[in-house]
Amino acid sequence: MKHDTLKILVVSGTPDALNSNAGLRSHVGEGFRTAFPEATIVVSSYEDGLRQARALKPDLALAFGSIMLDSSDFGPLAEEMRRSGGKLAFWLHDDPYEFDMNARIYGMADAIFTNDRASLDFYPPNLAVHHLPLAGSRAVHWRPVERRAGPELFFCGHRFANRARLFGDLAAHGKRLGASMTVVGSGWERDAIAGVTPMRLPGAALPDLYAASLAVANVGRDESLANRRFAIRPSTPGPRSFEAAFAGAAQIMLVEGLEILDYFEPETEILLADDADGFAAHWERLLQDRDLSLQLGRNAQRRAEAEHGYDNRARRIIDLVFA
Repeated sequence: MKHDTLKILVVSGTPDALNSNAGLRSHVGEGFRTAFPEATIVVSSYEDGLRQARALKPDLALAFGSIMLDSSDFGPLAEEMRRSGGKLAFWLHDDPYEFDMNARIYGMADAIFTNDRASLDFYPPNLAVHHLPLAGSRAVHWRPVERRAGPELFFCGHRFANRARLFGDLAAHGKRLGASMTVVGSGWERDAIAGVTPMRLPGAALPDLYAASLAVANVGRDESLANRRFAIRPSTPGPRSFEAAFAGAAQIMLVEGLEILDYFEPETEILLADDADGFAAHWERLLQDRDLSLQLGRNAQRRAEAEHGYDNRARRIIDLVFA
């Protein structure tokens, strides 16, 4: 298929009123427009998706995001795509945490893209399923890497038990080092851990904080919503890994597997730790050598621009769907 004639519809998998990640679909649309500037790209909410599909008659409708809510019904969209001769694909960004709900789309998907590599083996073998991590947006997340005048250690995210344990331990290390950390997000308890503030930050503020911080913590989650059948352990780093890299952050990642090595080079693009003590050791290195923070950020940013933008992911989708 000629790319300059492509018509692509990107539609959210969840109604906007219930969709905490609605903004990500604009990044996906931007990636398709960057990768295929002559194509026709339409980005839609879930609520308007069927109307847009009927008007556009897309070659590809890509349902993006979580699909677990009962309010999300893709039957009418699948029927419309069959009638018009286009393809219907799903890019699921909450594997494995919502994996048990994915069966609802198996009979209607021409292709499925999962954000998590470990989840691949648990899909039925007759389906066209591919691994596709999330990414970063140059237009939204890129920042110049110039100086670190912000927090000495920064993290933004919901409180999960594993995160609470880590930052509880790091608060003690920070006191020993004479350094402070800034942890924000939902679910935290005020004054429970020094440096933690229970507040939500707008997504637009995060790249600036990533770029300004001496160190940025990268810590996954350990709680699922619908992952009982196989109890899959996630393997692929989340989107913040790539977004922070676009912003030029010096990331310290608490690792539970080695897949991160496929995306960033340890010691030159990211620092990896097995536990709180190892994490604190890297933090101390950056406190003693602020130039190292800048160098890590610049290297990570170059890697992200070359390999981990949504334009790279868009090309991969088109290659696999229309191969």
